[in-house]
Order: sequence, then C-alpha cells, then structure tokens
Amino acid sequence: MTDIKNLSAEERKALLAELAEQEKAEKKQKAEDKKAYKQLSAEYVENNIDKLLSHHNTTESLIVSLFNDFNNILALKESVYGQKVSNQESHTSTLEDGSASITIGHNVTIGFDGTESAGIEKIKEFLTSLSSEEPNVKKLSKAVNTLLKPSVKTGMLNPASIIQLSKMREDFSSKLFDEGLDIIINAQQRRKNSMYVSGWKFIKDEQGKSVKLDFRFTV
Repeated sequence: MTDIKNLSAEERKALLAELAEQEKAEKKQKAEDKKAYKQLSAEYVENNIDKLLSHHNTTESLIVSLFNDFNNILALKESVYGQKVSNQESHTSTLEDGSASITIGHNVTIGFDGTESAGIEKIKEFLTSLSSEEPNVKKLSKAVNTLLKPSVKTGMLNPASIIQLSKMREDFSSKLFDEGLDIIINAQQRRKNSMYVSGWKFIKDEQGKSVKLDFRFTV
C-alpha cells in the first residue's frame, strides 16, 4: 500500500482528483438509484391500488351482509338467554362438531374519561402505606407502579395493565386498592369502530390431511 507521504505534489493532486471523481460518481449513482426506487414504487402503487380498492369494496359488502344476516339470530339469542346481548362487541357461531366457526364483531378502542387519576392516587396511597422491606411486597409495589405508568404513545393508562392490576386484588386484599381500581375501571370508555369477521374451517389438503384454515377481514 502506497504511503501518501511518499507521493509527490503532482501525484497527490492526481489522487485527490481521482477521489473527487469517484465521490461524484457515487453521488450520481445514489441519485439514480433513488429515482429508480421512486419510479418503481409509483408503478407498484398504480398497478395494485385498484385491485385493493375492489377487494375492499367486496369485503365490506360481505361483512355488512354477514352482520345483517345475524340480526334474527341475535334477537333469538337475547330471547333465549334473557339478557341484552346486542351491545356485545362480538358474537360467535360454531358448528357442533367444531369443524367451522364464524365470529362477527367490532374492533374496540379503550380510552379514559379523566377520572382514572383519582383511582391511581388511591392505589399509590395504599402502596405508600405498606412501607415494608419484605422482598415480595417490594416486588408487588414495583410491579403496580409500573402498570400505573401512562403509555408514552397515548399518554393514558394501558388497558392491558388494568387486567393485570385486577389480578392483584387478592394479593393485596385492600379496600383502598379495590376502591382505586374500581375508579379506574369505571373511567374506561369503550368505543366501537371498525367491523370484522373472523373464524376458521377445517378443510382437506391435497394429501387428504385435515387442515385448519383461519381467516379475518376488517373494514
């Protein structure tokens, strides 16, 4: 490998010119690659977007039809079980032999109305009252405090954390903890949004083997 210190002024000048030309060529190639990427990306969208829109429209019509077809079953379900079930987020119908099943429902977004903060304070007050150095108590306290932290993305409690907290009722057996948790649970706001249909059917593959085919469509 040539030591640059041993090069003459003319040789160093030529080397710098060569490096500059190489850098220029690399920048040009990178610009061309970006242009090619954008062109291919645009062609990809143009070639497929109408197919997806057509599929979406077909799927939406099918899901709406499935929801409408279930209305009579829903009315009978309420009559048979003697309770209001139309507000359920999903309904499942399965063949008796378990070979096929269809579930219709709404995807649900869970938020909070702002009053959950009072519940959080009650739980934190309870944790403070423990003041125990026992390892298990310290671990539980740390776990609860972690679950009470708001999501970085939404700024609210994670709904999944409420489920975990509910499992700790028996661990603490505290009226204050229960009161705080109940406030948080009652502060939840469940909003139905998109509709979905999911389910499965066992089919025979080319070798005659029974295979479970799952599906889920959302609009």
